[in-house]
Amino acid sequence: MNYEAEDKTGLYLVNERPVIKTVNPTEGKEGDIITIKGTGFSEYIRNNCIVVGGMGACARAQKGSTSTELKVRIDPVPRLSEGEILAWVGAGSDFYNETIGFRSSRLRFSETAIFRHGTPVAAAGISFKLTKCSKNAFGGEIVSASVNHANLGGHEKGNAIRVSFPTSLSIPKGSTVDICLILKEHATLAIDFTADIEDGSTEDCLRAIAKSIAINGAHIGEKVFVDVVHNQSKEDYELYVTKPYLEKGLMTVHFNMAKQ
Repeated sequence: MNYEAEDKTGLYLVNERPVIKTVNPTEGKEGDIITIKGTGFSEYIRNNCIVVGGMGACARAQKGSTSTELKVRIDPVPRLSEGEILAWVGAGSDFYNETIGFRSSRLRFSETAIFRHGTPVAAAGISFKLTKCSKNAFGGEIVSASVNHANLGGHEKGNAIRVSFPTSLSIPKGSTVDICLILKEHATLAIDFTADIEDGSTEDCLRAIAKSIAINGAHIGEKVFVDVVHNQSKEDYELYVTKPYLEKGLMTVHFNMAKQ
């Protein structure tokens, strides 16, 4: 999710509904560049939110994008999927928390971007296929059954995104984590960040990630509820994320493991 440097950052108003006309190519993997042509995109790259492969992965607009052509780079891919390309244009901004920690774990952020859409979603009517999974990438799924074992601020009965991690997962000190989170409802919210993992256990690292998501949502007045549960029967950790009126969403957690 590494954005290239942008001359202008901050919040911008968007009035025109985006329209997607062509997509090339129509399949790819992490790091591949897709050209999306149409109208109503934003020249400010953080104001464009794009997902590919039927909500399978995020795709980041690159420097040089225009109102009629987006160059987007596919983010880490947690699982193979195929489906619609979707785009929102809204208000994006940079926020910087230097560090956020939980017990023994600390995350030091190199970048954070928060986005809220200002226009209806644009659908390409073109299917895009994700062809290769990324190593150490974990993807979320929507669960709608009652989540009795997670504390989600009273929203345990609604939809939530769940990402599962095996308890055997070992995250070496010096690794980095990339997060792409999209919560789709009446006002779609996206939170993306990259952070160095300075210390701590895997569970504490996941709880630091959860804390970071909630804090970044609060920066723009969004109530985002997050919890981490140690599911001993499945021998995994479960990260849950939700917000009021959540319809569907996407979450990818990607660890770039440090060599030991």
